[in-house]
Amino acid sequence: MNYEDEYIANTYQRLPVNIKRGEGSYLYDVNGKTYIDMMSGYGVAILGYSNRKIRDAVCNQMDILPIAHASEYTEARDKFVKKLSGIVPEGFNKFYLGNTGAEAIEAAIKVVKKSSKKHKLVAMNNSYHGKTLGALSITHSNKYRKYFDDILIKNVEFIGYNNEEDLEKIRKDEDIAAVFFEPVQGEGGINIPDREYVRHLREITEEKNIILVADEIQSGLGRTGKMWAHQNFDIKPDIITIGKGIGGGIPLSVTAGKSEYMDNLEKGEQSSTTGGNPIACAAGSSVIDQLTPELIQEVQRKGELLRKSLHDGLDNIKIVREIRGLGLMNAIELRVKFLPILMDMINHGVLSLYSGLNIIRLLPPYLMGDDDLEKASSIISETIKTYYNEVNK
Repeated sequence: MNYEDEYIANTYQRLPVNIKRGEGSYLYDVNGKTYIDMMSGYGVAILGYSNRKIRDAVCNQMDILPIAHASEYTEARDKFVKKLSGIVPEGFNKFYLGNTGAEAIEAAIKVVKKSSKKHKLVAMNNSYHGKTLGALSITHSNKYRKYFDDILIKNVEFIGYNNEEDLEKIRKDEDIAAVFFEPVQGEGGINIPDREYVRHLREITEEKNIILVADEIQSGLGRTGKMWAHQNFDIKPDIITIGKGIGGGIPLSVTAGKSEYMDNLEKGEQSSTTGGNPIACAAGSSVIDQLTPELIQEVQRKGELLRKSLHDGLDNIKIVREIRGLGLMNAIELRVKFLPILMDMINHGVLSLYSGLNIIRLLPPYLMGDDDLEKASSIISETIKTYYNEVNK
């Protein structure tokens, strides 16, 4: 009997793997089988597994002070926010610290609602911002929303992602408080907007005094080859949400913005018992220390290497619609359902994510070596080609 199946709510699509430990860019199952990890725990393990600097920071903090409520000052939190202020966009001088990406979105929703005298929120088609009720209200997928529509935020409108015509809806609507925008859509399928579209979005939101929130929970912290994905488009939002990799595996999230917006949250309006706890902050400080310009530049190079290797391996394979990505945030869009291919990849020692029914999503740790990137690419290519050859016999 697997006690997880017996006792844990059936809310996750489970993979046929039982992971015992991780090291660097590898995961090992209970039978000793090795996997090249192209999913990073859904984008969390950006610096790999068993990262010694993160481990040492967490263990040291556990010995000193494992928990302190945010109503108490702590050295670990003080150190973390100082380091964080050095990597967020210029002028972002106030933070709300939570535990999960969805919490960061919830805080952002409250900030924009209090900061604006307007009422409507705008989000994008294919968006994903989380599954708590506020975050779910601006998440587009009907499969997540359909049973909860009656308790979601009502004043939400969805517009086309990378759709210039829909931007005119923003210009004409005088009741929009904020636009929530993923600079690169993650769960939506690694969708990358046109540069001019993003700049036009920023111009209109500034012109109409609309707050622009960039959800950088998956795309931030170097994932796209820039510290923040919005930097690929030469814009600056008003608020960003940060999560996943910021805690190095310890739950931690941040809502960051200009004080003119963030200061509108008053005492008690948003809080968390464990948000910004000392252990998470110690881990976060270690992560920031390791996110050097050189490492982020390597992410950009490795992403180019991965896409080239995939293109070389999948040239003229007609079931491949597109290979796309920025940095180490990549996707292979197929003309067939991914499931049998994904299962074959697992059998051959590669773990990956997916989107929808036909997209293989790749979010490897930044520290993965070139050899492993190319090996993973080769396995992925061979499994796709094998499937293609089987169905075309």
